[in-house]
Order: sequence, then C-alpha cells, then structure tokens
Amino acid sequence: MENQSQKTASSRALVILSLISSSLFAISGMDFIGYFIFLFLNPSGAETYSRNLINVFLGFGGTFLSLFVIPAIFIKKWDHTPFSHLGSQFGIKKKLGVYMVVLALFFLPLLYIGSSDIGLIQTYPLSKDSLQSWQFFLFYECCYILLYYVPYEFFFRGILHFKLSKSWKLWQTILYVTILTTLLHATKPISEIIGAAIAGILFGLIAHKTKSWYWVFLLHIIIGISTDIFCGLRFLGVIS
Repeated sequence: MENQSQKTASSRALVILSLISSSLFAISGMDFIGYFIFLFLNPSGAETYSRNLINVFLGFGGTFLSLFVIPAIFIKKWDHTPFSHLGSQFGIKKKLGVYMVVLALFFLPLLYIGSSDIGLIQTYPLSKDSLQSWQFFLFYECCYILLYYVPYEFFFRGILHFKLSKSWKLWQTILYVTILTTLLHATKPISEIIGAAIAGILFGLIAHKTKSWYWVFLLHIIIGISTDIFCGLRFLGVIS
C-alpha cells in the first residue's frame, strides 16, 4: 500500500514537472511567444513567420534548460532513479531498434516528397541563416542534435515515459506524452502536427519495447535533419 502511495505521489510530481518543463519549452524552445506576437501584429501573415538565427540558438538553450537540466536535477535530487532505468541505454531488443532505424532510412524518399509542402519549406530550417554555407549548416545541425533532440527525447521518451509507466497503464502513458508533444507542435504546419501525433504513439511503443530512448532519438534526428536538408535545398532552389 505504501509502495503504491509512493508511486502515485511520484507520478503527480512528474505530471507537474512535465507541465512546467513543457510550458518553458513552448515559450523558449518552440518560440510560442514570438509566433503569437507576430500573429497578433500580422493576422494574415502566419505563413511568413520565421525566426532569426540568434532567436533559434537562444531557443536551443531554452530547450536544453527546460527539457534536460531541470528534469535531470529533479531526478538526481528528489527521485534518485538511475538514468539507466529511464532508457538512457540501448536497452533490450536492440535488433528491433536497428531494424526501425534502417526502415526509417528507406522512407527518406517519402520525406523528400513531403518536403515540397510550402509550410515546411518556410519553417525549416528554423532559421534560413543556417544555409549561408555548408560548414555553418553542419555546425547548426550538430547544435540542433545536441541541444534540441537529445533533451527532447531524454525528457519525453526517457524520464516522462519510463517514470509514468511505473504507475500508469502503457496506453495512458503513451497517450499523455503524445498529447503533450502534439500540442507543442501547435504552431507548426498541419502536416507536422499530424506527424507528431502519429510519431508520439509509434515512438512510445518503440521506447517501451526496447527499454531505451536512444533508438527513438536516432529516428527523430533522421526525420528532423532530413527535413532540414530537403527543405533547405528547396528554399535555395537547388531542388524543386
């Protein structure tokens, strides 16, 4: 009984943490404030909104703080669960993880076709200034991976998924994380919002099966970096 009570208290604390971290991430990393201020001043100009390079890098910093630093401190100081128990390892069923990554590579042609969406071209890369040279673009994408994608999967598919699933049913955990991550894409093109909802369910299942967020992280960067490359090349007119 006491053990169940502790699990309930832990899940409540985690939900509160998730709402705080997600809100901070929405404001800084996803730039909700910048987007809605722009929309207020330009009611019909939503499709022309873009972030400058400084704003994007500040967003990366906000993402790292809200989805990595704050949750890591929470786990270290108050929860004491080893990170290895929260998916910070390659886990089990590694063949499944490898299979999913290889399968994602075979789906790159679909991502290429999807990148013709004008909304995606205008959105990605997050700052068109990143396209000034291939060397700078490489640097930009490395920062994107380390400061955005690592914290994102560390928190949502690592801490949040594996902690909540200890006291919640699997479908409840995946649904909650999927709702959060989909809402965080509210300012993105509709195709990406739909993709976020589908990915939320799929990524949750993969994390559960492999007991790792590493494989989901690899899948996420394949999708994200490929989208940046294809949309960037279309924006520059290199491909049509």
